Amino acid sequence: MDADEGAAKVIGDDGAAEFERFDVPLLEMVRSEHLSNDIKNGSYVRYHRHCSNKLRRLRKNLKLAHGRGKTFQKKPLTVELAQKDSRHLVLLLFSAERAWSNAMVIKEDRRRRRYVGRRFMKAAKLAERLAEFSRELGEDKTTLEADAYSSWMSAISLLERERLEESLENFKKAQLLFEGLATAFGAQSTLYRERLEELEPSIAFCRYSIARQKGEDPTSMMNAASPRVDNLVAAKIDAALSESRKVQAESFGSVDWCGRNIPIRTEKVGEGILLAREAVHTMEQESDFDKKAALYDKIFIAYNDVSRTVSKQRSEITAAAEKETLSQIAEQHLQELDLISQYIKHSRLRQTIARNLLLVQKHVEANSKPDDLVRLYENLRQNCQEILDLDGILSDPKSRDMTQAEIRKFEASRCFWLAKSYKSQHRWSESILLFKRAEMLLNDAYAESESVGDPKKSDLAEMVKESISLRAMAHAQGVLENLKLDKSFKEGMQLTETGRKRTVVSGDERFESVLRVTSEKGIEGTICEMPPSLTSTPCKPVAFDIAVDGVMVSDVKGVVKYISETDGNDGSAPKREGTDSPDGFEDRSFVTNKWASKLIPV
Repeated sequence: MDADEGAAKVIGDDGAAEFERFDVPLLEMVRSEHLSNDIKNGSYVRYHRHCSNKLRRLRKNLKLAHGRGKTFQKKPLTVELAQKDSRHLVLLLFSAERAWSNAMVIKEDRRRRRYVGRRFMKAAKLAERLAEFSRELGEDKTTLEADAYSSWMSAISLLERERLEESLENFKKAQLLFEGLATAFGAQSTLYRERLEELEPSIAFCRYSIARQKGEDPTSMMNAASPRVDNLVAAKIDAALSESRKVQAESFGSVDWCGRNIPIRTEKVGEGILLAREAVHTMEQESDFDKKAALYDKIFIAYNDVSRTVSKQRSEITAAAEKETLSQIAEQHLQELDLISQYIKHSRLRQTIARNLLLVQKHVEANSKPDDLVRLYENLRQNCQEILDLDGILSDPKSRDMTQAEIRKFEASRCFWLAKSYKSQHRWSESILLFKRAEMLLNDAYAESESVGDPKKSDLAEMVKESISLRAMAHAQGVLENLKLDKSFKEGMQLTETGRKRTVVSGDERFESVLRVTSEKGIEGTICEMPPSLTSTPCKPVAFDIAVDGVMVSDVKGVVKYISETDGNDGSAPKREGTDSPDGFEDRSFVTNKWASKLIPV
């Protein structure tokens, strides 16, 4: 018989400390029973009978049978009673399953269809009781599974009564819980994702029906994103994730990196590495770019936290070494922390490379400027170079060779996009040379990638073909542009007016020399002659000729005749008395100045 609905829930103030919480795989048990009883093919009658028999056995073993013989006597199920055995939760689970299967059986019978809603309501109430008991008695995983199961059952009950908006909210809550469980417990992610696939048609139907009732576009309503509901549910998921990581961190003994096994001796470091790995796993399953970008931020935050933890532990050991000599165990621990730090740097750089490659893919799909891709490939090259700078990489030839091959590939890709950038600027000569350089680098990178077994070497071969094609196009465009320049130059040297050509230059074979200008009087002539006529130019520097050009020399014949008549017949200068000079002058500059004043008029 069904579990009693009106049972009182009795919880003491210190009851939580008197028992150990149960870990019951509720959804795994439901799936197993569904598969064994062929629920997919609609064998609800068989499943209903199976649930009834299972409940009878459980009540008998738990001594919860309702009365003795033909006398019926209720035996309520309380929290205090359920603390003794986890099978009490299984009892509530299959009570809800029996009510659900009974509703599915009645649903197929037209005469009894009016009772379907009651049976679904019964199943929803029992599922809610299961969730309440799980919150008090179960672990985080059991509690989340019970809440998801209860939300799903309530949504089905409300959908049957055509309360579409309430049903949609419960479906969304169940969807959120199943997504959180799939993220937190990767070992059973297949089970939870199967439940998610089962929810999608029901959610789509609710959205479609609500849109039809409101007179809106059903397509836009169906494509709308599901809002995140109930912050309390999200907090439960985070708590379950944290608890799961703690359990895994206890058994997380070491990490393998570059052929070395590095032990993890601190639980906090192990939790941080597990958190980063979970974020990487979730990111790999996402297809939306914005969600992936947000998850990359989460990955980098996790690695930074672990790096700070390792640095703090290393500082503590170093500070202790200043006070006293380190023991051999402490020195070994210090070496292990150095290796863990390098492992974290390597992992963070690898994720940085993956994110930059994602950005490259987005820019290529969006036909962005080549300059943006040049910058991204330069960042990728620098990331690989930082990996090579790590000491641990030197001990692993395979990782070192793979990283060097990646550097060659990114350098070749950078040269290729740089050539495309010059081509977009119509700088044909530079682009042709860079395309040729890119072809050489791409061929070298392809050979190196083939030697290390890179699965993405085919992309390099495609880039080589594209580079050859673009180089030929750049060459053709450059030649065509030069021809256009020559033609425009010739046409620019000619002017057309009233059907007749006007000559700009003449006398040069490179241009048409028969073009002439016709004036109003009908006289034709050229504008200029080529080559121009030669003229004499002074050979001295200009500075020496400036004064000479301003001096006007006058005729001095009359002046000379006047001096000769006044001073002497022979034209010599008169001798002055009282001088020792042979010619009678005590200062030659006087004569010079006197003559200059007479020769050069002021």
